[in-house]
Amino acid sequence: MTSDSAPPHLTVRQLLEVPRFRLRLVAGEDGLDRPVRWAHSTELLDPGPYLRGHEVVLTVGAALRDPGACAAFVDSVKSGRGSAIGYGVGDMTDTVPDELSLACDRVGLPLLEVPQDVPFLGFTEWFAERLASAGDERHEREETGRLLRMVRDGLASAEALRPRIDDAGLDPASLLVIAMDGSVEEELPGVLGLDDDTALLVTNDAHAWTEPAGVGSAGPLEHLPLSLAESLTALDSARRTGGVVYASELATFQALLDRLDQEQLAPFLEQIARPLSDYDAAHGTRLTETLRTFLDMGGAVGATSRALFLHPNTLRHRLARIESLTGRDPMRFDDRVALAIAVWAGR
Repeated sequence: MTSDSAPPHLTVRQLLEVPRFRLRLVAGEDGLDRPVRWAHSTELLDPGPYLRGHEVVLTVGAALRDPGACAAFVDSVKSGRGSAIGYGVGDMTDTVPDELSLACDRVGLPLLEVPQDVPFLGFTEWFAERLASAGDERHEREETGRLLRMVRDGLASAEALRPRIDDAGLDPASLLVIAMDGSVEEELPGVLGLDDDTALLVTNDAHAWTEPAGVGSAGPLEHLPLSLAESLTALDSARRTGGVVYASELATFQALLDRLDQEQLAPFLEQIARPLSDYDAAHGTRLTETLRTFLDMGGAVGATSRALFLHPNTLRHRLARIESLTGRDPMRFDDRVALAIAVWAGR
């Protein structure tokens, strides 16, 4: 980082990079990715009961007069779920005590040296400012999320978003929406809104977020309601399959199947897939494999016969057996669709 700003979920590593504090890591490097939400100053030997978790605990070491006291202090901070210790040099000692460093290394708790001219009050003021800024940002994102929901539902025109789009420097001729799970803390290229537990990003960059995500199609501002709907449908598929799902992938048979839940698939499994698999198991036949190949070959008898090394009459006999077991004729398109769903669900 090159400024005092930081993402809402701060880590010890990021706190070290805040210029105003000029902190130096002394020990406990293994804990640098611990989250930090607040600063707590104390000279108590046992501060653990007064911690809420994820604090940097600041001390000048008034109670840390011997190795036993240092170890007890570190253990108490660790048990209170503190994320780091900041030792202010210059009051009690000119350097961080070696005994404190050894104790922090033992439990993997970061130990930071705080310069003498950096007041502890500055930490709490900085965290307070940070929390206020994060609260304002979240409120703005929630307001944007409510507006996006209204646009999606036809209760507001996409034109209502134009000031936000202009402020973000987006090209209004080619906008799309990316739907993501949860709150997003990273800086992203576009207008970000929060709608309950879903983050919605209006952007020009279809690759602005990695998995899982649903990406709507791009278009002018008036296309935004469709892109919103597409992104949310694609996000549902992405939750099931992982990865990123694009709007262009929604209008496929596979995408339709991915959106069916187990209750919807159950009739296909019970009425079609199970009778075939049970018959194969009881008679040593290969009806399920035959049906799968027949479907892969687009219902072509000749191509399927060659793929399975069967005489066409043998294949027709198997297809007739499939019809008798399932009540679906593999030669009819409507029935073939039902058979295809059952084969996919059976996998």
